[in-house]
Amino acid sequence: MARFLNNKDQKAGMPPGSLVFTGQHKISEPQIRVTEYNSSDLEETALESVTDIPECPAQTKRMWLNLDGIHDAEVIKKIGDSFNLSPLVMEDILDTGQRPFVEDYQDQIFTTLKLLIAGSPEQKVFTEQISFVLGENFLISFQEQPNPTFDPVRKRLMKHKSKIRNYGPDYLFYTLVDSVLENYLKVVEVMGERIEDLEEEVTDEPSKEHLESINFYRREIAYIRKAIRPVREIILKLNKLDSEFIAEETLVYMKDLPNMIDQALDSLEIYKDILGDLFTTYNMYMATRLNETMKFLTVFSTIFIPLTFLAGIYGMNFDFIPELHYKSGYYVLLCLMIAIAIAMLVFFRKRKWI
Repeated sequence: MARFLNNKDQKAGMPPGSLVFTGQHKISEPQIRVTEYNSSDLEETALESVTDIPECPAQTKRMWLNLDGIHDAEVIKKIGDSFNLSPLVMEDILDTGQRPFVEDYQDQIFTTLKLLIAGSPEQKVFTEQISFVLGENFLISFQEQPNPTFDPVRKRLMKHKSKIRNYGPDYLFYTLVDSVLENYLKVVEVMGERIEDLEEEVTDEPSKEHLESINFYRREIAYIRKAIRPVREIILKLNKLDSEFIAEETLVYMKDLPNMIDQALDSLEIYKDILGDLFTTYNMYMATRLNETMKFLTVFSTIFIPLTFLAGIYGMNFDFIPELHYKSGYYVLLCLMIAIAIAMLVFFRKRKWI
């Protein structure tokens, strides 16, 4: 499946609002976790069935419903019916190829972002879609699979005196978005360290493997930029929303989020320039090495040109050539020719010309 644009064949020809999952099944069964809390009480429950979803809490409590595994359209529809979600919202939740965006509906705010997943240096960076629905006294988050990104937020939520417990679901929404942006910075930092290590290696002595690594990281940087560049627009739009679901106190904290996106994008631009410089350095090094090789071969050829010229004129037409009378002279000469060819190949290999 293409990383820059998901396959849309499953939805081709279907009307808007059709609940069709597009993406990969990353867990076998959806997992639903409901957290109801206020400043003094907190109750967290792992639901066994989507039919166990509680109703929207009263004004005295807030609810955070998290769904891991969005491949089951029936589960999404059940949650949507319970919280009066728009069919277009449910459709966007199921479409993992969505570009990050935010939409302000009359009774809720819908936001979808990309979470970056970075493995070993040899592995590609992949994204997972995370969607949020913010409403009155509740927040719903949809993830493709369980992820530790929100674990620090859960730990803060457990503390009685934390701001999350004393503020509304809009502040919880802010902390979750902040965790996603911190994830961007961590992944960019990891990629940056790998690129800087590559820079030192290329500076010492470039090789064909380094060229492959340069092209690999150039593709990864482009993929990361595609995932996080739209998020700046989302954050700016959230800061300008005139919505009853986001309090003025929360907007104060949200105003710092664009700086995190700018930092990530600036770093990506720097690493993109570094990779461009490394590519130029590699080409210059290879051109210089080719010139040195051609210089050696030119000198080598120049030495033998006059010898070949003399042999071409006189040939081997001498009366006294002792080697002609050797019984094994032909085989000795043949072995000598093979030995010279092998020695030259070894020499060229040692000099890394071939």
